[in-house]
Amino acid sequence: MLERLHAHREWANQRILDWYLELPRPEEYCLKMLSHILLGEETWLRRIHGEPNREVWQTLRVEELKPLGEANNAGWRDVLRSDLSRRVHYRRLSDGESESTLADIAAHLCTNRPSIWKHMFLIQISDYDSLDDAGDILTFSRIALIL
Repeated sequence: MLERLHAHREWANQRILDWYLELPRPEEYCLKMLSHILLGEETWLRRIHGEPNREVWQTLRVEELKPLGEANNAGWRDVLRSDLSRRVHYRRLSDGESESTLADIAAHLCTNRPSIWKHMFLIQISDYDSLDDAGDILTFSRIALIL
């Protein structure tokens, strides 16, 4: 199930990125949210590998989005092929220490945050209707059956 959730995460991220790159004018708020989504995914990978957290609220340059997304996807595919019962000790962004299994971290990344960010996008871009089902796992499931 984690593999399917991460396939959905990749698909949703790509839909939002494609949408953003086709906008007739730049949307600073959306670029900041896209940057945060990708930097948050990267931060979890850094934690898993024992590396320090990265600032997750910086705004990336547009040309940095796709390479970071691809690197994140490759990193998460590697994680999913590893021992998911392994416990990871990490420092949270709030400076607290914590410990979780890889399975729990992978599930958190796919189930807790995407719906929040999707709604933040849709609230901000209410004049755009092309993302109405972006991130929706049922839409992904229908498309995945066709692929």
